[in-house]
Amino acid sequence: MLLRCLCLSALILAFPSASQALTLECSIPRTNAGGGYITDLYIFQHDPGSGRAIVSDGLILYFNDEQPMAATVSEDTAQKLVLTWKLLVTNSTGQTANMQFRAAYFRDEQTVQLRAIPGGDFSDVFQGRGRCKPV
Repeated sequence: MLLRCLCLSALILAFPSASQALTLECSIPRTNAGGGYITDLYIFQHDPGSGRAIVSDGLILYFNDEQPMAATVSEDTAQKLVLTWKLLVTNSTGQTANMQFRAAYFRDEQTVQLRAIPGGDFSDVFQGRGRCKPV
């Protein structure tokens, strides 16, 4: 609950015109396919007027000084909103990776598909699927 409050409050302050922005709370069941890089709660905010987007989850808050981060809007149609972002992470053995994230939100079904791919010499792909609700 505390993580949800931190994620939401940081995002609401990010856009002055938050009433026009789409804010989504997305729950992702934990699976081995997520590899610990796909977390169980994401908050997305997209302002269609400015084209700006912000994303937050536990991993972002941990590695980004407890702040949400900007995301790139890769696709914005009546059916789908796709956001991408990169986050430098360090795993438990001290290895760093510039993780590339992609979230595809399907408007009609209110579902999300997430993918995380580490940059560099890593070949893993981490994935998760879940449901979203507007907040």
